[in-house]
Amino acid sequence: MKRKLAGFGLAFALAELAAAYLPPLASLLTAAGFVIAFIFFGSAPGTKKTGRKYLPVLLGGAAGLCWNLVFCQAVVRPAQALAGTTAECTAIVQTDCETSWQEGCLRGTLVLTEIEGRKTSLRVTCNAFPYAEPGEKFTARFRLSDLPESRYRMSDFSDSIWLEAEYLDGWNKVGSSNALQFSLYRLRQKLTRRLSHYLPRDLAGLEAAMFLGNKRLLRKDISKTFRTAGISHLLAVSGLHAALLCSLFTFGKKRSFSRPILAAQTAALLFYMALTGFPVSVVRAGTVFLIALAGYAMLQPPDALTSLGAAAVLIGIQPFAPCDVGFQLSFCGVLGVQAAAELSRRERNFFLNRAHADELPWLTEKLLALLGTVQAAFLASLATLPILLAHDMTTSGVAVLSNLLVVWMLGPALCIGLLVLLFSFVPLLNPLYHGISFVLAAWLKIMVDLAEFCADLPLARISLPQKYTLFALAVLAVLAIIFYHAGKMRFYIPAASVCACAAVAFGVWMQKDVVQIALVGTSGNPCVVVMQNARAAVIFRGGAANSNAVTEYLSAHGAGDPVALIDLRTDPQQQTPDADEYWNMEELPDGCTRIDLLDTLAVDLYHDSGGNLAVLDVGGYHVAAAAGEISLIRPVTVDLFLAAGGYPEYVEAQSIMTNQKNPKWKKTLDTENLYIGTDTPSVTVRPGRSVVFEEVQELALQ
Repeated sequence: MKRKLAGFGLAFALAELAAAYLPPLASLLTAAGFVIAFIFFGSAPGTKKTGRKYLPVLLGGAAGLCWNLVFCQAVVRPAQALAGTTAECTAIVQTDCETSWQEGCLRGTLVLTEIEGRKTSLRVTCNAFPYAEPGEKFTARFRLSDLPESRYRMSDFSDSIWLEAEYLDGWNKVGSSNALQFSLYRLRQKLTRRLSHYLPRDLAGLEAAMFLGNKRLLRKDISKTFRTAGISHLLAVSGLHAALLCSLFTFGKKRSFSRPILAAQTAALLFYMALTGFPVSVVRAGTVFLIALAGYAMLQPPDALTSLGAAAVLIGIQPFAPCDVGFQLSFCGVLGVQAAAELSRRERNFFLNRAHADELPWLTEKLLALLGTVQAAFLASLATLPILLAHDMTTSGVAVLSNLLVVWMLGPALCIGLLVLLFSFVPLLNPLYHGISFVLAAWLKIMVDLAEFCADLPLARISLPQKYTLFALAVLAVLAIIFYHAGKMRFYIPAASVCACAAVAFGVWMQKDVVQIALVGTSGNPCVVVMQNARAAVIFRGGAANSNAVTEYLSAHGAGDPVALIDLRTDPQQQTPDADEYWNMEELPDGCTRIDLLDTLAVDLYHDSGGNLAVLDVGGYHVAAAAGEISLIRPVTVDLFLAAGGYPEYVEAQSIMTNQKNPKWKKTLDTENLYIGTDTPSVTVRPGRSVVFEEVQELALQ
């Protein structure tokens, strides 16, 4: 292995990621296996030459697993031992807090500096506590508990959050923190106001998100558009933003080894990392750039993969950092770009060898540069696809096109935004401040229009079956390894193309008419989202919080506005998501109304003055959701009931699914099974074939 540190660092990060999900004993046994393999390859006769190149990877894997075990025993376990206690605490509000579902409250991260008078620095997440500004200190009584099992648990671990705190009472403000992070937060808010002074509100939120990492003004429709177009990475400050910032200090030169310029780049990069709040993508990119700048200062050529491996080790000091989605997307995206760079180098060498020349014609150079740009966008999208699928995030079929059309506009947007800030500090330059803001607004409007154009294309919203697609990608990766070791890579693309086409055809056939039903929204009163053949319908319960949750869920799963929305509420006054067709149950006649839904579904709507009931017919499998108390001659018998606050007497169900953590009514049930999921529980129905529950814990009640 030529890049030993790269192999060590990436294996270190992958081992930490694996250890985060493995039981401690399994991690220990795996680490022992790595150590044994390391000793064997390092000492056994006949293995030194062939095994030496794998030694850094083996050592990195063993080190990552062992470090995770040590960290858990020394840091995580003592913190989690506080679960189940109720204590008087002093807390500092962090900068990620946002409005809670409870009026006048916030939710987010708190740092507990004292617990019953004992000094500490415990980070916790809290779903509702009285309003306070970031940096403010207050005392209150909290009940500490373990983090619930959900898809966000490991993300919290990556932020060093080990417990959940429930606010009880006794709130009392005791001052404010003077820590640097809050001073920088206030500076970021001031810069956001200056940046957006002459900009329309929607465009101001876009620029603040791209330039300062401040998403408080970012409109949801713009965020949704960029996500659908596959360019949401522009809205999160990352390595691309840091690279563009560093390039401002080269004064047009491709590289500069001048010590003052290197010092200016280093200072600017460190300040920018701190100003944006040290998001993991910026920390990764910043570490790589700082290593590269150190190499330039010592007149050593930097190596991107080696720097990436070193960054993985440094960030991995907190061993749950690789669990962060931003970390995974950032590293995979860089690996994709590096693969594209290597491919472009080989393509250029191929043409140089054929021409027997040291330089290529101008037109050939330009065409290869264009091809390299397309390859970089494609391979970066392909490299991040498994991460998006694994985390059930949006995948876009137009990501390559939208990246080619929009990404290049980020650099000018950041430069113009910097000019706006500079002019805003000089009162005499107010006309220029106003004028350059107008230029920035026009530039951002073009970016948004291009993103909307890409998001409206037919292939922008694609729905890929998570596990099947990951399996297909794994098969293609194994094929690549086989062809590479066989020295037959020229045959890989035809073979991979055939396998990919077969996988797509088989996947389309397998997914045809499959129905996925999910509980989305507030605990105890969720909405029901039904998806079939990339189209969605919603059985709506709740208010604004549920409406936002449904919109985000549909966007994350590649669906647009629902084709139909059935409003179960007995008093439908608050907002609902936009839909092509709206059914208000309160306007239906008493009795039963049957309507067709999506492609092969039907739904029976029962209504009277006391409540509403919807029963889905999924190829003979019946699923019900209710609101209120409806009077029926005899109970409706269904296969699955999607529970809200309770289990009504007018429904008899074989199984029940809920998103409540511990429903009080479960002890009174006479049904066979109860499926509990605290995040977004779902059931996939293949009519006439199978019923599969996901994101749930099954409890047998009989």
